[in-house]
Amino acid sequence: MEFTWQWITSQVFAFIGLIFVVISFQQKSTKKLLILRNISTIFVIIGHCFLGNPSAIIFSSVGELRNLMTLYFAIKPETKKIIKYIGASFIVLLLVVLNVIFWKDFYNLYSILLGTFAVITFMQKKASTIRKFSVVAEIAAIVYYSLLVSPTNVLIEVMGLISIIIGIIRLDLKKQDDQE
Repeated sequence: MEFTWQWITSQVFAFIGLIFVVISFQQKSTKKLLILRNISTIFVIIGHCFLGNPSAIIFSSVGELRNLMTLYFAIKPETKKIIKYIGASFIVLLLVVLNVIFWKDFYNLYSILLGTFAVITFMQKKASTIRKFSVVAEIAAIVYYSLLVSPTNVLIEVMGLISIIIGIIRLDLKKQDDQE
């Protein structure tokens, strides 16, 4: 692995994204969780631009559209389910089309699968459900970034996974204990 200024810059932006990921999963509110995820994803996208891998840029950029869409649905809960399903389908279709257009290697296929699962994850209504689905998404993302040899992005996903687990214990399991 070569430590170029582009690689170092990508890791710096990814680290800034990490800060927002960790904070996001500690939020009780779905809206706050999604706002912080939007900010995180913006930094990760910028970092991926320096990394130079098209599948990572596509995955993160479509992820930002997904985050914005799910934030809108969180702000407007009265939105009809069919509109939510159409929006989610559009995001998955966009992910597939962009990965096919910019096909480079195996990572594009992984980007499609991981992105589709992320759409399902973030379309959930409750922050507690998003956290539970995110455990699987984070593990898959750790594998993805390990294959891309992006240690800071792996660290982001590991820290995100730890933050999710802490959030589940602190916010979700504690709430269940309080109800008993």
